Amino acid sequence: MKTIIFDFDGVIHDTFDLAHKVKNEATGKDSSKEEYRDFFNGNIFEAVAVDNEIEKNFLRLQKEAFKYLKLEKDIKQHLENLSKNYFLCIISSNQEDVLNMYFQNNDFVHIFKEILGAETHRSKVEKFKYLFAKHALKVEDCVFVTDTLGDILEGHKVGVKTIAVDFGFHESERLKKGKPFKIVSNFEEISLAINNLWK
Repeated sequence: MKTIIFDFDGVIHDTFDLAHKVKNEATGKDSSKEEYRDFFNGNIFEAVAVDNEIEKNFLRLQKEAFKYLKLEKDIKQHLENLSKNYFLCIISSNQEDVLNMYFQNNDFVHIFKEILGAETHRSKVEKFKYLFAKHALKVEDCVFVTDTLGDILEGHKVGVKTIAVDFGFHESERLKKGKPFKIVSNFEEISLAINNLWK
């Protein structure tokens, strides 16, 4: 079963500005965008010490902001087309309840067969292992689409090929450091890369 595993933030929806603003509100600190991008050079949960009160504030503010997000029609169409031939899943550092709310609000709950977020595990390595085991997936039959260096590095740890997008949290130069299988700049290129991968 050929499987496409998508990251959410920065890939399916560009939430960088929203997340950066919410983080600053939750912490009461005015961190720069570049400082915030740096958190995603590795696992975000290992990059910062978790303060329970700040985390609760962040999640509350983020959930409220997510209520108003609209999934772009073009991205919807590409995902619909990919779902006709591939098994689609999400592995994210975001909260599953927030992502499920997003897809419900956008009438798009039928596309992804699994949505694994922070509630499942804070390590994407562990979420990959869980997904592979649950659905008896072969790593060579999977590809991971993400937008951060940290995610590429976690993908390498389980041997999954990564397609990196340069329109999310990290730019092309930073993504190259992780040596992804391919770097693309839009959803049409994602579809082409995947179809070429499994010709």
